[in-house]
Amino acid sequence: MLWTLALGWAVIYADRTCLYPLLAVIADSLGISSAQAGALTSAYFLFYVAMQIPAGILGDRLGLKPVLIANYGLAGLGILGLGYFGDNYYLLLLFAALHGLGAGAYYPAAYGTVLSQVEQSRRGFSSAVIGTGMALGLIVGLAMSGSVYEWSESYQWPFILMSIPTFAILPVFWRNLPECRGAAAVSWPIYRAILSDSALWRINIATFCALYGFWVAVSWGPTFLKAERGFSLDQAGLFTGMMAITALPAALAWGKFSDRAGRKKIASTVLPLGALSLYLLSFAQGKIAIMGVLLIFGLFSNSAFTPIMVAWTGDIASKRYPGFTGAAVGIFNCVIMISAIAAPLVSGYLRDLSGSLVPAIVVGSIVMAAGTVLLLGIPELHLDMKEADRAVCFFHIFSTMPWINGYR
Repeated sequence: MLWTLALGWAVIYADRTCLYPLLAVIADSLGISSAQAGALTSAYFLFYVAMQIPAGILGDRLGLKPVLIANYGLAGLGILGLGYFGDNYYLLLLFAALHGLGAGAYYPAAYGTVLSQVEQSRRGFSSAVIGTGMALGLIVGLAMSGSVYEWSESYQWPFILMSIPTFAILPVFWRNLPECRGAAAVSWPIYRAILSDSALWRINIATFCALYGFWVAVSWGPTFLKAERGFSLDQAGLFTGMMAITALPAALAWGKFSDRAGRKKIASTVLPLGALSLYLLSFAQGKIAIMGVLLIFGLFSNSAFTPIMVAWTGDIASKRYPGFTGAAVGIFNCVIMISAIAAPLVSGYLRDLSGSLVPAIVVGSIVMAAGTVLLLGIPELHLDMKEADRAVCFFHIFSTMPWINGYR
């Protein structure tokens, strides 16, 4: 199950990230501004985000597996449309939005499945296994996109090629994923409680801050390396994707450590180090220095950090709102992926304004650093539960002592 879901993440992430090295190419080919090119990724994520909460609710009610498969097929139609109709900007926007709408169900369905099937002591590691798919898809999408473009001299071919594994994985989901269903009926009081849960909101916003910096690096990183550091297009995509090399083992390590040492301790270490490494990217010169910074950034960025936070969400949701894990994860991903709408647009605007992507990278690092503050007020639920268990045990022993019973 875990590796099937990781493979699904790899494909959907490669679908998504193969667009980023082509943003400048599309802008030049269609005669649009950098902000308009950035709007292609924002259109994707606008509909991706809009699908999060409905997908989580539908998955809890109808089953996470059928919701995942149906929407994944829709994502396949979107990526195929980007390839066949990509010579028109407005059709590009349309099919980017369609792909985002379909892909939007994957996160709540995949992580909702894992969090409902895996015990709390293994959630961090299990979430990290799925997170390895993000890292793998990141490097595949970024590396193949520029190479296929330079081979074919068409920015449409990478999308057409990526539609093949997107459709091919559907029967694998059907065969390998378990049937998971949460609450049988809508419970608006529970949804309102989830939406008003301050601990969950701190997790959501802190992860939003972490992902904002990540999307600055991923969406405009290839353009930064090509335009301001002298890389070729295929080198720019490959180097940007290098962060995935270290993200793969880091995700598994941080996830495992968070299961043992606690979510808060690991998360509050990883996030500020991610902010610092992104800031260093704005100064890095030369291929060796840039490679080193990106490899370090991979140790602390999205694929390494997010599994800790989604496991933390699962810890809280499974205790406070059993049967509504899909909805809680859907709300989580809805909030955090707004960063993917904001980061490309704001970064493109800063580039248009300043003529450089350095200000955008610096702003991304500042936003990441600000997210660290929010981690301090989140309860370490599984540690709290151990303390509660000790308290219950103490009360039981205390209340059964003979001298206590003598006063009853």
